[in-house]
Amino acid sequence: MKMRWSVILLFLFLWLTGSAQRLKCVEIDGYDYVNFDACYLQFPAGHQRYEALYRKIGHLRRGGEGVVNILHVGGSHVQAGVMSHRLRCNFSRMMQERPQSRGLMFPFRVLRTNAPLDYDFSGSGSWKSARCLESFPSYPLGLSGAVAVAASEDCLLDLSVGEAFSFQRLRLLGEPMGGEVNPLIVTAGADTLRAEKVGEDFLFTFPKPATNCSIVFEGLKRDSTSFLLRGVWPERDGVGITYTESGINGAAVPSWLRAELFTEELSRLCPPDLVIFGIGINDANVSSDKFSAETFKENYRQLINSILSVSPNAALLFITNNDCWLRVGRRRHVFNANSPIVEQAMIELAKEFNGAVFNQFQVMGGLGSSSEWVAAGLMNRDHVHFLSSGYRLMADLIYNAFVQDYNDYLR
Repeated sequence: MKMRWSVILLFLFLWLTGSAQRLKCVEIDGYDYVNFDACYLQFPAGHQRYEALYRKIGHLRRGGEGVVNILHVGGSHVQAGVMSHRLRCNFSRMMQERPQSRGLMFPFRVLRTNAPLDYDFSGSGSWKSARCLESFPSYPLGLSGAVAVAASEDCLLDLSVGEAFSFQRLRLLGEPMGGEVNPLIVTAGADTLRAEKVGEDFLFTFPKPATNCSIVFEGLKRDSTSFLLRGVWPERDGVGITYTESGINGAAVPSWLRAELFTEELSRLCPPDLVIFGIGINDANVSSDKFSAETFKENYRQLINSILSVSPNAALLFITNNDCWLRVGRRRHVFNANSPIVEQAMIELAKEFNGAVFNQFQVMGGLGSSSEWVAAGLMNRDHVHFLSSGYRLMADLIYNAFVQDYNDYLR
């Protein structure tokens, strides 16, 4: 009898422990134009990579040490920051008792382009730039895919983040050119901090967690010395999840292959446990006779292998292209017939690399469905980009698909 009760108690303990570790989906109102039957992670060749990720998540949720690093790579869908930030907030729900980390930040606004809204970088002075869209970038690029070059004595950056993303340390990624230039930080309390050189980076340590500061550059001289800034990396003790987005408007897969310091910075800052690939909309923005699925896959293979050289066991998630228009004349558009070709190519890549696919194309409803999303106020009239509400909805659908698969793993 004692043995029987012991077995029952053990079963109840394991059941309750498993239940406590299960994740909750985000609540989503019903949408007639969402194909909920397609809202799941598809594994064409196996689940092995995700099992390592899920074990690590479970370990941290039980109070273990470590951090889950998530990397999201893409084009304008990612640079806008709405989808990636919604995913960042959703994933942080897995470990609500742990501090959050904003991940990589870049001063897009000094380059006169759009930027994520969850942090603010304002600047003054004269700035030059380069992006991975250039066939031969003028400066070495890294994880951000861009560089902002402080080129005049009055160059200044003001950084501000929300309280949830306060930082204890800031790491500046970059280097001086033409002579000695020392970046300095002025805190909200008007203290001036000098950097400790740690490897290739300039590391600043704050006396207490901060949400804003100013970055100045000592030694700048117009036409003589400058400072190449590839990004700012915030740090905080005890973080459970770091979600980093690498997005450049117009970027295709070959664009990221031009970022020569990408894997080096990735290895140093955030070897990924999960990589979300959202690149493809710009690769496919050509007529069908000019799009090669084999070339597309080969470019992806190079990028994937470079990332796997940093994190061989990383889980891979491919987000297929959304349904979109293709411009075929001055005022004429057709639905892009390359979208289902990219869909199939990503399924094949997932099979080859034991990854997963979230089939955004089918979730929208397939070819021509973007018109319904435009009519519903979720997509821009260009039939390419979502509106903020659409990006947030898609992020919730992706996260819920991840949660459902994680919970299935716990069973």
